[in-house]
Amino acid sequence: MTNSKSAQPIAWTGDLSDDCTAEWNGLMLRAEAMSRTDWWWAVSDIETKEPVAVSYDASLRVTNGKKARRAAEKAAREWVARAGDEK
Repeated sequence: MTNSKSAQPIAWTGDLSDDCTAEWNGLMLRAEAMSRTDWWWAVSDIETKEPVAVSYDASLRVTNGKKARRAAEKAAREWVARAGDEK
């Protein structure tokens, strides 16, 4: 069963070529260039500041902002869908 919250669009703000954020369904998504070819991303709970997912825990190397944002969005959507399924 699909959680309708996980289907809502995610709007990124900031410099998409360097450091950007998105607030979505109680989560803060971040993507940041660490070097020319390496990007970091993270998803955390806005209220508690607890991390939900971080690129360091993923086995996929992220080489640009689009991929970093996509990875953060995927992790956030999966977390929201799981949280909805638990209710």
